[in-house]
Amino acid sequence: MSRAKLLADLKAASADYATAQRQLAAERFNVQHGIAHNLMFAESREHVAYHRWLGAHEAFATSAPKPAPKPAPKASAVAPRDPGAEAVSDYWRP
Repeated sequence: MSRAKLLADLKAASADYATAQRQLAAERFNVQHGIAHNLMFAESREHVAYHRWLGAHEAFATSAPKPAPKPAPKASAVAPRDPGAEAVSDYWRP
C-alpha cells in the first residue's frame, strides 16, 4: 500500500476513534444520570476503533522512508603506525 493510502487510512481511523470516544462519553453521561444507555456497545466500539487506529498508525510509521546509508570511510594508503612494534624492532636491531 502506498504511503498516501496509509495516511488516508490513518486519518479515517483517527476520525472514527474520535467519534467512538465522543459516543462513549455520551453513554457514560447517560449512565450517571439514569438515562437509557448502551454502554457495553459504546465501550466495544471504542475498543475496536482504538485498535484500528493503532494498527493504521503502526503501518504508516513503518512505511517511512529509510535514511540513506552513510558512505564507508575511505581507507588510507599509509599503514597505521604501531609504536609497540617499532619499539620491539628497535630493541633487537644491532
